[in-house]
Amino acid sequence: MARDALFEAVWQRVRLAGFLDPGQALENAAALLAEARADQPQRLLLAGALLRQAAIFLPFDPALGAQARRLSAAAPPPPGFASWLSGCPASPDLAAGLARALHAWQTGQREAFLQETGTLLAAPGGLAAGPLLAWGLRAAGEPGRAAQVLGEAPENFLTRTLTARLALDQNQPDRARDELLASLDLEPCQPGALLQLAGLAAPAAPPRDPAVHVCLYSWNKSAVLAQTLASLAATDLCGARVTLLDNGSTDVSPENLEALAKAAAPGLALDILHLPVNVGAPAARNWLLSLPASRQASHVAFLDDDVLLPRTWLASLLQALESDTKACAAGVKVLHPRSPLVLQYAWRFFAETGERRIRFTANAPTVLDLGQYDHLRPCLSVMGCCHLLHRSRLERLGVPGFDVRFAPSQVDDIEHDLQIWKAGGRVLFDGRAAVVHLQDTGDPGRRTPLSLAQAQANHFKMEHKFEAAELAAMDRDVRRADSGALVAALKTLAPDLPPTARAFWTALAPALP
Repeated sequence: MARDALFEAVWQRVRLAGFLDPGQALENAAALLAEARADQPQRLLLAGALLRQAAIFLPFDPALGAQARRLSAAAPPPPGFASWLSGCPASPDLAAGLARALHAWQTGQREAFLQETGTLLAAPGGLAAGPLLAWGLRAAGEPGRAAQVLGEAPENFLTRTLTARLALDQNQPDRARDELLASLDLEPCQPGALLQLAGLAAPAAPPRDPAVHVCLYSWNKSAVLAQTLASLAATDLCGARVTLLDNGSTDVSPENLEALAKAAAPGLALDILHLPVNVGAPAARNWLLSLPASRQASHVAFLDDDVLLPRTWLASLLQALESDTKACAAGVKVLHPRSPLVLQYAWRFFAETGERRIRFTANAPTVLDLGQYDHLRPCLSVMGCCHLLHRSRLERLGVPGFDVRFAPSQVDDIEHDLQIWKAGGRVLFDGRAAVVHLQDTGDPGRRTPLSLAQAQANHFKMEHKFEAAELAAMDRDVRRADSGALVAALKTLAPDLPPTARAFWTALAPALP
């Protein structure tokens, strides 16, 4: 079969993002259908999936509903979709109300989101948006209300994925597995659900008695540092040693910083080192890596001084690195501190490379957390605010430390991940653990001309560190590893997949590199 470049490009976007923005989904579906031929059945399947997923975000749009129904004749939808769609009334008022609720969710306006959601769900036909808004209710800290809405609303695949998330919150992996399989029956085009299921089916055991050194470095963030230390103390540290490097802070004296740390986390065994000046993030990381506690450790974790951690973050990352003998670094899903919570950072891949040219994919392809990133997968780079390094593998591959030319900060963590891939290692994203990043220095609202210039200058430096052939080789290896993970998941799950999902993935799997 001849290559279909358009299909491959759209299929790659879907695989990386999980869900496309509804406008992008409709645009890509239209492109796939514009010149679809009889020998391109994959186009119909993918276009149908894009229309169905767009309908989840636009359930009251009459034009979209009609388009989805027309396509049903050529590419029959999974069982249950037509039933759900039939319960979606064409209503400009409901569409406008849903748009307001989603905007409030995306921008962290909790009270506005709760108000708009309550109004919409109480309106005739409004419960069709219930599965989507239930995810927002959970993100707003209302899991009980989310579960109630799920019980009242007509079912679509988001119903099942959220029920799976709620089951995992209650440590019920078997129930979560059943719900994810049911979700794939309702909508097979969910690469993230496949990977999550594969992880539940064959979880790697974390290393026995790991020697872990948890490292933090801080500069002039005493208030948020106290929150981070309190959060860290409440987690399962797996016997790890913890060191805080005071990177020349001027907002508090060394004595008061130590008193603050002791008050914030009285039960935390913490070593504190003080530097007289701020040496920048890369040098701080290298300093911590050079300590005896790091050299004696099997793993070294780096935390920013402005993160809130889930209880099992370290165990999850240890398990992630144990699952792949080539993995040298693993990072987590990162959330904005807004309410409702939204995604800040998942992963990055190359969008474009060339001679002295590096362009990355968006760090969070979609900001609404709908479970599409709750899995383990290889990627080019993860966010450095919470990541775990496998020290011996890094040393064996000869991966250099963090480049001090990127001081004081920006892209030094990304460049280090690129060095891992260049040396033959791998980087893993672990979406099973999520941290809240209290201060997003990349937020456009927080950027100053100086910080923007610093970031652009460091990106320019990074572009000039790698040859085009090196970047192309990294890109090839990353995408092969990512595709290999999905192929392995399909192989593991094939006997258990619902017939609808098995047929869909059997048809589209050959398009994986």
